[in-house]
Amino acid sequence: MRSESDDSYSSTLRKYRKYLFRSDIAIVFAATLGAFILRFQGLGVLAHESFYNFVLVCALPTFWIFSLQVSKAWNFSRVENLSTSLRSVVQASWRATLLLGFTSYIVHHAISRLWVFLSSGTILVGLTFTRLVIEALLNTQLAAAQETHLFIAKEEHVFDPEMIPLPRQNSGGSANYLRVDPPDAMDDEAWLNSLEKRIQEEGIDGIIVTDSANVDADLLIRISKFYYLGITGIRLYTPLAPELTQFTPIQHVNWVRIEEPQIVNSGYAIKRLFDFIFSTLMLILLSPLLLVIAVGVKATSKGPVLYSAKRMGAHGTYFTFPKFRTMVKDAHAMRSSVIGEPDSDIAERYRLDPRITPFGRFLRRWSLDELPQLWCVLIGTMSVVGPRPILEDEYHLVSSQSRFRSIATPGLTGLWQVSGRKEVGWQERMDMDTYYIQSWSFWHDMVLIFRTFAAIISGHGSY
Repeated sequence: MRSESDDSYSSTLRKYRKYLFRSDIAIVFAATLGAFILRFQGLGVLAHESFYNFVLVCALPTFWIFSLQVSKAWNFSRVENLSTSLRSVVQASWRATLLLGFTSYIVHHAISRLWVFLSSGTILVGLTFTRLVIEALLNTQLAAAQETHLFIAKEEHVFDPEMIPLPRQNSGGSANYLRVDPPDAMDDEAWLNSLEKRIQEEGIDGIIVTDSANVDADLLIRISKFYYLGITGIRLYTPLAPELTQFTPIQHVNWVRIEEPQIVNSGYAIKRLFDFIFSTLMLILLSPLLLVIAVGVKATSKGPVLYSAKRMGAHGTYFTFPKFRTMVKDAHAMRSSVIGEPDSDIAERYRLDPRITPFGRFLRRWSLDELPQLWCVLIGTMSVVGPRPILEDEYHLVSSQSRFRSIATPGLTGLWQVSGRKEVGWQERMDMDTYYIQSWSFWHDMVLIFRTFAAIISGHGSY
């Protein structure tokens, strides 16, 4: 498997996207602060102005970061194409200014137009200049990079690279094309496993699905959800399929490039910022309740206050997952005999689980046992919204298609948690998680948070 230090197309693109992301964040905050100092002759004025002025000053860089994310400024397809990259910056500029103006109107507080002009103008110039520099450096690096593409086609098919004008086809780098047989002689699951293994081992930069492969829409969707396509920028080129909604048209009218999920690239910045703010506020506000629950757990049953287990997090790594203990001591050792494998009756076994203590059942009814996970959200091993982390001994139950869920940070709540919780079947949970990742947006997260409160009040599936 190729490392981050190799000179392949994908690794070079990943490296420069990281540079672009970090420089954008630095420019946004530096320009906002610098313009404020220039306009008001120092920072001391903040201490004498109103609270709303302070909020608006802090809001501008936040709005810029959010607008850059919405404009997909850090998508792989934007980084490798200067014109679309500059277009995303222009789109972000009017979105950020509009948001600031609307916020100023809502709080009924005027803000210096000169400061807004200086800040936004400096940010716009800085981001444009950075992209010009990145483009020049990227072109130099890619001139020495080799692209390796797999094309899925029947043996008799003669592949012509000119049939798909790749974004960097004329950058000077070399290209290597490897053929893969379509899944005619083996079942789809086995074929997908062998294809994913080859992608990992050979450092593939792109997958080209030809017409001769006769790959149906369902299989294309499963290929597009490969774990490594989602986080590494590996491109998937395919004849236009209406079912694949996340795509970018390319020069050839009959082909599209599948986009990587927003949640793992440009969406990560705004999602992580929200997680940090939300978890900090909630831990402060709920600290008295956390103390009361801890005393209640200790007073009502023997054992530690917290139950901790290893759960699978983002990118297949494991992290410590804490909860207030709701079961008898050493209950995990009895899990396999009480709960068993996921099937149609597992919800009933959860409901009648004899390991749950009376106080623990109360905590579960109101989801209070999950509150210690706010600490995980604060440090970044979890998110407020995301796929629910699975146990180590459940990994073998995750199909190859459902491994796509591992590209996202696991969450306190998610789509299946507001759709019936433990009454939702195993595969349905996996499908909901992958759908959430593919269709992620910041506003979708806000809706799911509000739906979570409704689900807690209803108590549906809370056992």
